Amino acid sequence: MLNQDTKQIELIPTQYASVFNVQLKLVMETRFIGKVDIAGEGKFLTQRKLKHILKKTNSLGVNHQLLINESIKFRWIIIDFEGHKYITSRLYFLTHGQIYTFGNAGFEKQIFLPLNEFGINRARGFDNSDLFMGGI
Repeated sequence: MLNQDTKQIELIPTQYASVFNVQLKLVMETRFIGKVDIAGEGKFLTQRKLKHILKKTNSLGVNHQLLINESIKFRWIIIDFEGHKYITSRLYFLTHGQIYTFGNAGFEKQIFLPLNEFGINRARGFDNSDLFMGGI
């Protein structure tokens, strides 16, 4: 599922038909950034540690290309951060997050959402509002 707009992202099949490892290809390295489960509404699952928090905004980031690629189907984002699950929707993340790029060409663009903006009820309310009834 690699296309021209998302050269950095590749989905690698696992033993489960609906689950894919998300591989990020950067200039200097390739790494796995989480999993996508496309069953049902779909979800992106990842883990973050304290070193991943953007202290300036007290937020966590997700790869920009993954979030904007409409060919990768998922609604929910679940981040396991220091033993706590932070849940929100892709649409909420895209509309409320801030874009940051760190370093030089070796780092990818990410969207960061403050920890206090996460919450499944907040995301459901936003996704189901009249303004965004169509989703992504």
